[in-house]
Order: sequence, then structure tokens, then C-alpha cells
Amino acid sequence: MITDPKNHPNSSDTGRRAVVAVLLPREHLPFIRDWCLHHIEQGWEVVLYDNTGSVGSTRKTSAFSLNRWHGRSEDKRGNSYGAFTRSMSDSEVQVAFRKELHDLPVTIVDWQPRDADGRIVHGQVEAYVDYVSRYRDTVAWAAFIDADEYLEHAPGLDWEVLLAGVTQADSHRVVLDALVYESRWTRDGQLRDVEELNCLGLQSHGCKNIVRLSKILRADVHWGWKTSEPDSLVRPDRSLFYFRHYRGSEAALDFTPLPNFGPQVHEEGVDVPATIDLSQK
Repeated sequence: MITDPKNHPNSSDTGRRAVVAVLLPREHLPFIRDWCLHHIEQGWEVVLYDNTGSVGSTRKTSAFSLNRWHGRSEDKRGNSYGAFTRSMSDSEVQVAFRKELHDLPVTIVDWQPRDADGRIVHGQVEAYVDYVSRYRDTVAWAAFIDADEYLEHAPGLDWEVLLAGVTQADSHRVVLDALVYESRWTRDGQLRDVEELNCLGLQSHGCKNIVRLSKILRADVHWGWKTSEPDSLVRPDRSLFYFRHYRGSEAALDFTPLPNFGPQVHEEGVDVPATIDLSQK
């Protein structure tokens, strides 16, 4: 089910823009209002695909497929977010999730795709295809990120400056780099104040994308996006436009000069159909 957002027109030259995330409310419940407000205040519409009940991603490069998944109560790095909602059923978590956002202009999509064994799976790229198919005629740009990632720009800049420049360059895709921060959860499931978490360094992989919806031919999580010609991308300096990633890792500050681009390592994208039968949703 899709809950249509309130009409909030974007009067900018670059058109409407949205930030889209597929998430487990159990993992993000304490932080999701802050995440939504952060992006709403930056002029983004917010769309959340509620993946409650998921066992993980079946993409062959995912932690689940590589047998690195810690279970539904821990993230893939072993942080026990599930302790916070252990006493709550899935339906209770969903009610609490919606209550957190009830007064915000946020679209929530119920997203519980199943694998051949009937298990609810992540279906992240498929969710992106679903969004593109529904909104490519009405939304100009979408940022496809996760709910522990916060879009950021340097003081004096804004996303309209970036997207106007990308449009002028006749490109359809922006690739953003990340600064890695400590995890929002402790190993034993305690909450941590986001404002007090330290930056660990530059993320050397796992870019995220802002894409012109009307030009998308193939969707992916990181590198394997494809747009109609010219199939080019803009990768802004990460001191100007980037995202914060609250995941925690072995990342450390490295001052070795590196080119501001990276290789396309995995190709697991999904083609976007020319049309979609919305009556089946």
C-alpha cells in the first residue's frame, strides 16, 4: 500500500526531488524522525519502503548471501539494534514507526517481497524500480540512500546548485562519496546520540546516487546504474556534496591522495520497464 504524500510542489528550476530508502523499522525506529526532518529541511520529499520482517538481501554480494548475516536483531556488523524493540512484535514496530512520522509529509510504502522459500527479503533494487516506475513522470530527481545515511552539502551551497549544474552539463546521474561515522548502536543494543558520534574517515567504497528519474534504464545500489544517453555521471568534490554514513567500521583517516572516483566492482542491477501495471500493486 502507498500512502500518498501531501502535495508539496517544488518551484525550483530542477523540479521535484525525493530521497528514497528501503529500511527495517526495527533498526531505524529511534532515529527515523531525525533522518526525515534532516532531508525535509533540505528540500527533499521523503519516501520510505517498509521492509519489516525481512531476513536480508538475496543479492549475491550481500552479507546475507555471503553468510555474514547476524540475524534479524543485529546489523551486518554485529550491532544489536534488535535489543531496543525485542519486546515488540513486527506489527507493533510498524505502528510505532508510523506514529513517529504521522505529522510529517512522508510517503510510506509497504514492501515485503518474498523469495522462492516464501521468506520476506530486502528487494532493495526492486524497490527502486518500483519507485522509478511510479514517479518518473512527476519527480525529476531521486537520491537512493539508506536510513543511516544523511545527505550533506557545504555551507553556502544547496542541492539546487548541484542539480542545476548537472542539468547544464547534460548529465543524468550524481555519484556521492561518504564520510564514515561511528555506529548509532552499541554491541549490546544501547542507543548512542548521533550528534556525539565521531567521524572515522573517508569511505573508500559504497557510493550512493542521485539520478534523473525520466532517464533511468537500469537501477542498482551503487555502481550499476544506467541512464539513457549520454550515460555519464558527475562526481562532485566530497568536501562540497557528500553523505554521512553512521555504520561504524574499520575505517580510519587516510591522507594518501586518491582520485575522486572509483571502479565499478559489481553489476547486479535491474532493468526499469517501460511501463508498469500499477493495478497489480
